[in-house]
Amino acid sequence: MFEDFDFRSIEGDGFALEFLTGLTPPGLPPLEGARRLFADLAGVLNERRIRPFQEKIYGLAEARDEILSIRREAYASGGLDPDGLPASFHQGKASDPETFRGVQLFGVIPEDAGVDVASVPEGRVWTGKDFRMLYVPGVRGLEEDGAPAQARRMFLNADAAIGRHGFAFTQVARTWIYLKRLLAWYGEFNGVRNAFFAERGVGADAERSLPASTGIQGTSSGEECSMDVLAVDGPGLVASPLSQSSRQGSAADYGSSFSRAMSVRAGGVELILVSGTASIDPSGATVHLGDIRAQIVETLRCILDLLEGRGAGLKDIHLATVFGKTPAILEAFPEVVRAEGLDGFPFVPVVADVCRDELLVEIEALACVPIR
Repeated sequence: MFEDFDFRSIEGDGFALEFLTGLTPPGLPPLEGARRLFADLAGVLNERRIRPFQEKIYGLAEARDEILSIRREAYASGGLDPDGLPASFHQGKASDPETFRGVQLFGVIPEDAGVDVASVPEGRVWTGKDFRMLYVPGVRGLEEDGAPAQARRMFLNADAAIGRHGFAFTQVARTWIYLKRLLAWYGEFNGVRNAFFAERGVGADAERSLPASTGIQGTSSGEECSMDVLAVDGPGLVASPLSQSSRQGSAADYGSSFSRAMSVRAGGVELILVSGTASIDPSGATVHLGDIRAQIVETLRCILDLLEGRGAGLKDIHLATVFGKTPAILEAFPEVVRAEGLDGFPFVPVVADVCRDELLVEIEALACVPIR
């Protein structure tokens, strides 16, 4: 049972963390695959008493309602409350040949008093013994017309959502940002984000504490942009930005306000939230133009460099999303990671444009290690 999922676990102080990646089972039509995956996911959540904190679903927007209906039915049949377990849904390119790509879930098994994961109107709150984390999915700015105006409203709405739970935007550790027409206005989007961050004092400290982030092509139901947000707080929590590495300089130096990764240490574990990473050198230039394999390897090495700075490695990655410009790039990825000694790398493949036309692949990742 549950053979369609990759499971990763790690013990913390009073809790266990569970990371699940499920892909469309080979040989099944995509929606049948979704039905089997969500039925199995409901079963494993019950069997292991996992409290979901973050759930991300990848598929085509035209099938969004049907996929979410399949999820709702599976969860309800398993005795779970689908309304209390919000998930974010993302499409990359509408030309993706796969209706449903897969699902990722990051959950918590509370083991001691004082540890819980609960629903709030905005999303989910994970409470540890001396920390809190708030995950808010699917923030949009549909009150406004036009892409830049929607982007600014999206940030304002996210700020209001976390503010209702006592968080400031300077406590945001990670954002996931999806732009329907990424290549058409990514530069303009960066201007909107930079201005908002300046207003809120994000990155104004000496450590340039910018959140980790992904900025990728995506939509849920046709909006110009949407975002998921992770905010963190508490006396027992330390969040440290990794603004650059030996392989890549600071993204802020060429106009993008995000850190290469964010380390969040709490409850005896360290979460390393790796931003969307691509084949870019220390000067900010794209390298390995037109070479699929070389761009994948370079991207993995850039991620490894960030992780090694925290005493971790690629095998400590528990969740990853691989965005490829074409289906052929995604088809090449498993062979490349096997050649790099990474059999079983836990990822969902998504066809999507990356922020530069010449970039062929982008990888975001979540690594986790015990604090020694």
